[in-house]
Amino acid sequence: MKQDIIVNNYYLDEEQKRPILDNPKYSLIIAGAGSGKTLTLIGKLKYMLANNLIKKEEICCISFTNEAVENLKKNIKTNCHVDIATFTFHKLALTLIDDDLSIAPLDLQDEIIDDFFNNKFLENLYTTKSVYSLLNIYGLFKNWQYQHKNLKPWKKIIKQFLNLYSSNAFNKEDWSNFFKKSAKYHLLIILYAIYNLYEKTKALNNWLDFDDLIKVAIQKIKNDKPSIPYKLFIIDEFQDTSLLRFKLIEELVKLNNASLCVCGDDYQSIYHFSGSDIDLFLNFSKYFKDAKIYKLETTYRNSQELINIAGNFILKNPQQVTKKLHSLIHISNPVKIIYQNDSQQAIEKILKLISKDASVFILGRTHYDLQKCNQDINNKNIRFLTIHAAKGLEADYVIVLNMTNGLYGFPNQKKDNIILSLVKKELTFPFEEERRLFYTALTRAKKEVYLITNRMNPSIFIKELLHKENVKVVHL
Repeated sequence: MKQDIIVNNYYLDEEQKRPILDNPKYSLIIAGAGSGKTLTLIGKLKYMLANNLIKKEEICCISFTNEAVENLKKNIKTNCHVDIATFTFHKLALTLIDDDLSIAPLDLQDEIIDDFFNNKFLENLYTTKSVYSLLNIYGLFKNWQYQHKNLKPWKKIIKQFLNLYSSNAFNKEDWSNFFKKSAKYHLLIILYAIYNLYEKTKALNNWLDFDDLIKVAIQKIKNDKPSIPYKLFIIDEFQDTSLLRFKLIEELVKLNNASLCVCGDDYQSIYHFSGSDIDLFLNFSKYFKDAKIYKLETTYRNSQELINIAGNFILKNPQQVTKKLHSLIHISNPVKIIYQNDSQQAIEKILKLISKDASVFILGRTHYDLQKCNQDINNKNIRFLTIHAAKGLEADYVIVLNMTNGLYGFPNQKKDNIILSLVKKELTFPFEEERRLFYTALTRAKKEVYLITNRMNPSIFIKELLHKENVKVVHL
């Protein structure tokens, strides 16, 4: 007998219903762009509650941002008519710890780094030598010369190192290995000194940062075996999971012998720089034995022509799950290449081709790309976003800026400082994550994508798309 599942007045298709009706203990739903993964997750909850397969208090949903959590809560309430426990990882950790805790100020790390370079480094001979060596300061008047050095890029590297160190679940014992592995002795001395200052400051004030919350929650589960009601965990955007968050998931599932359903799209894993580990997604069934893998391969957002272009592009990456995405929507030449040196002029000309009622995303690879544009356009349907901020959203038309070849073009060719290889896995394929970012940009569009480039210096991604079927060069 055919089983209908309706979410937001949509009938779920057979692909979407399969993981719901099968209901395995562990499942990974690999969802193509615009394939209705949120509908599927809500449909699973609705079906299980309606058929008394689980009680509402036994379900825990997890997403990555406060905004995503609020949207999920509203969606569940609308469709299931109940409130389900829905958290970010950090809020969930807080409920598990259930102690009076003080959260460290959000800018504490920046303050510690600034204090170190203002005066703290001078308190120790090793750190003094290391700072001067790092900044190539020699001879007399060191302090005067030191004040005029640009520390901003070094501070950014230090902060990224410490955040990756934490999200990838390293601990104090790993520092000896770092010193053995790396020739960047002076930079490591500085990193270790700042790390210790940061940890000491938190301890003196009884503060925990967000990653500390997860670490404490993991230890609490291991040591105290707290009583929790959850028998099913549902995790959205699983491709963004870091190792530390994954360890929390493992312990929670083990604690109650709970079921686990995770959902995401490996093609849109774009947070490697901040600690997400795509291997956790790709190897899910190794961590959870007998896990079932499902694919949602029908897109309701993009045209077949667009998804063919984007799909062929992303599958140049060797470490991606092959998905045969299909659509009933057809649009000739949905990807258009615009040669124009002046982005502002290009935007104005493109907007004249588009209905004023249509929604438009103007996407930059970086915030700097957006700052170069005049954003004072009198049209409420136009949004200026970085591609990272646009993930999960959609618009009728998408305009992608700065598709040029260069250090800060797209793909961005700036290489990480080698010190970061100590705390994160190196990507092995050229521009692997940049490809995923470009795929994410392309698949925001329900109708057409305009790629603004420079005829004299086009992006290597533009060169790759030229002469492909349904990609058209447009002269404005």
